[in-house]
Amino acid sequence: MSTTAGEVTVSAAAATAAATKCHMFKIEGYKRIKTMYGNGRSIDSCGFEAAGRTWRIQFFPDGNRTDSAGFVSIVLKLEDDTATAAAAAGNDDILVEFRFSLVSHRDKPASRPYGKTYTATFNKARKALGCGHFIRRDDLEKSEFLRDDCLAVRCDMAVLNNPVCVKEHAAQAQDLERLGVVCDCKDDTCKGYHNRGAVSSFREAIVKLFLGCFHL
Repeated sequence: MSTTAGEVTVSAAAATAAATKCHMFKIEGYKRIKTMYGNGRSIDSCGFEAAGRTWRIQFFPDGNRTDSAGFVSIVLKLEDDTATAAAAAGNDDILVEFRFSLVSHRDKPASRPYGKTYTATFNKARKALGCGHFIRRDDLEKSEFLRDDCLAVRCDMAVLNNPVCVKEHAAQAQDLERLGVVCDCKDDTCKGYHNRGAVSSFREAIVKLFLGCFHL
């Protein structure tokens, strides 16, 4: 079947972030906190905003469950009131990419970074998600991340748009080439455009001007 460039339409689905956030939770006086907060108990960061919702980092010095005793657990928590508001608005599921990492001390950077990345869906039934076995407590206490009885946890997160946004776009040169619609024009400006691809509105104006030069 023969196709011309003018007959080609393109739609694109892109998973984009509604908001991104970086929050650091400093733990000072680790030894006392470890003694005070046993298995299943956490010390929580202050609330911070991302995508119009409030979040907290939960730090469990001796694990968040029985099977994670002896480990440090780190959890990202969605506040109850914001989760309820989201459910009322008909958008219960909140898809989040997040990474927990231990922060080096400025005057003595760690020889190797340490962190873990997750993708999880938060909703009214699942408000606190993370890693029960983030790091063995003994390993943390021997590491360069704990110094002068202090450490810090960094959380980088992206709240993803859900559902995925789908938009129609004008056919670009690379799209036409993938479909087998080849440029056979003689104009150097047009050839240069086809080789580079469309990346700006100015270039889109050029391709429209020379659109008639495409054929199978």
